[in-house]
Amino acid sequence: MARVPLINATDPGVDPTAAAILTAAAEQPSGVLNVHRALANHPQIMERFFGLAEVAYFDNSIGPARSELAYLTAAMQNDCHY
Repeated sequence: MARVPLINATDPGVDPTAAAILTAAAEQPSGVLNVHRALANHPQIMERFFGLAEVAYFDNSIGPARSELAYLTAAMQNDCHY
């Protein structure tokens, strides 16, 4: 059982900002993760977290080929089967 309440977009009394972000996350391929639902307890932190994730994952300058190379290198160094 989670110690931090996990919020859903449809919960009564949920902050409108958190509900909007959770609804947008539900439309993504990964869906709504528990970390998203936990962050919904603090909508301002949640907004900033998603802003950081946007920059880190999508607005970087290395491109898809180099990104894949980084994943493969890390997998090989950690003896993970890709």
